[in-house]
Amino acid sequence: MIDDYFTILRCSPDSRLKGKVRVRLNPDCTVYAGHFPSEPVSPGVCNIEMVRQCAELVHNHTLRINSIKQCRLTTLMTPLLHPQADVNIDMQAKEDGYYRLVAAIGEGESVYLTLKADVSDV
Repeated sequence: MIDDYFTILRCSPDSRLKGKVRVRLNPDCTVYAGHFPSEPVSPGVCNIEMVRQCAELVHNHTLRINSIKQCRLTTLMTPLLHPQADVNIDMQAKEDGYYRLVAAIGEGESVYLTLKADVSDV
């Protein structure tokens, strides 16, 4: 993953399974050179990886995405118009280190991405 895509500003875990992470997008990240140079748009795949990394921070353990059940990119997210966002994490334990992850990236009334996935401890 591109190391400079986002910066974590604050992590507020409610537990090892639920919490909120405040992030700031870096408009100078190299990913925007190709997506798109004069009108940067945050790539969905990078936002999914951001969710995974934020879930790891809340969970305090390395996680692997095993399957994505649903992913909706509902509003364009850009580092120029939307430089900060909240990543909301809610995981439910299943069995043997597996979890159902429900997450959303948003700011105020805007929701940029919703994700439902199965993840596991690495």
